[in-house]
Amino acid sequence: MSRPVARMAGLIFLLAINLRTVFASLPPLVTDIRHDLGLSGAVAGLITTLPVVLLGALAPVAPRLAQRVPIERILVACALLTAAGVGVRGVGGAAALFAGSLLAGAAIAFTQVLLPVLIRDRYKHTVGLLMGVMSAGITLSAAVCSGLAVPLEHLLGGSWQASLAVWAIPAVVAAAAWLPRAVRDHTEVERGPALSLWRIPLAWSVAVFFAMQSMAFYGTLAWLPSILRDDGYHAGAAGGLTALAQIVQFAPAFLVPVVAARRPSQGALLAGIVGFAVAGLIGLVSAPGVAVLWMVFLGIGQGGALGMALILPVLRGGDIRTVAALTAMSMCAGYLIASVGPFLVGAAHDLSGNWTVPVVVLIAMTAFEAVPGVNAVRDRSVAHAVAAAA
Repeated sequence: MSRPVARMAGLIFLLAINLRTVFASLPPLVTDIRHDLGLSGAVAGLITTLPVVLLGALAPVAPRLAQRVPIERILVACALLTAAGVGVRGVGGAAALFAGSLLAGAAIAFTQVLLPVLIRDRYKHTVGLLMGVMSAGITLSAAVCSGLAVPLEHLLGGSWQASLAVWAIPAVVAAAAWLPRAVRDHTEVERGPALSLWRIPLAWSVAVFFAMQSMAFYGTLAWLPSILRDDGYHAGAAGGLTALAQIVQFAPAFLVPVVAARRPSQGALLAGIVGFAVAGLIGLVSAPGVAVLWMVFLGIGQGGALGMALILPVLRGGDIRTVAALTAMSMCAGYLIASVGPFLVGAAHDLSGNWTVPVVVLIAMTAFEAVPGVNAVRDRSVAHAVAAAA
């Protein structure tokens, strides 16, 4: 790895570890937060759900902004806004929680779309490596934040506010690290009319794959501890097993983009990703006594699916404008659809009165990734499809 690529990998990692702090740091503390602020379960759920909706709603705006402002400068601004939003959550009070979460969610929405575009434009020959670094940073962020939220609360005098606010620090560090590059380098998306990819079947395949893997991930993240507790694991063990599944995701999230970028099509990778995740969920139902094994299977599958979902817009897009538009479309459709995942799993539990049916729902979500995935992993270009349609 050359020195410039190594430096960029470090910068990407610093940004990526801030892309899940706002989502993963709150759930472990939600019981204390509800008790202190008198929030209902529905209102508490909105604090996490609304930023996810913002990730989808604001994604199409990012490429348009990048036609006018260099991407490096946008990334620095987004890191600072993420720090501000996370910090505001530490003020306390329901209003601050909502305002801070929405501000950070908006900043993350822009960062997630534009970072792959920058990688595609500046580092075409190391796309897989750098996208792998981004994907691995996201998974590490989720695992570390969820695992340290409660210990930090205890360490900081029992203050959930301080435990939430401390995650502003890595965002400030990322902004400072990116500032020299923002001053020196100017990467902009080529100006022109906004690309509309909504009538391109290949674009929809990429977007729906992103949506299904996100839906399965968020549905699992929200309810896996409850499923494990129903299987007889106490709260601490259920939390540890959930953290194990997230930690295991780190390796496949990094490796899948690296391998995918070296192949014209990614059919074998897709089969392995879906197969591991489905096997993990089936095992959880059929043999819950060895849940450690199933968490490893689930982590491999879900981590690999995230890596695949992030790199597919880069591989299938073609030119930089199309990569930007396809990334925005994937995240727009993906996060808006994914936001209903936890609701569907919870509704399945309410209707059935057990956790077997919800796990079956998760299995169906995961297996369905293969349907759009089969088309998305074929060696074709959305840019060529756009040109042909024109």
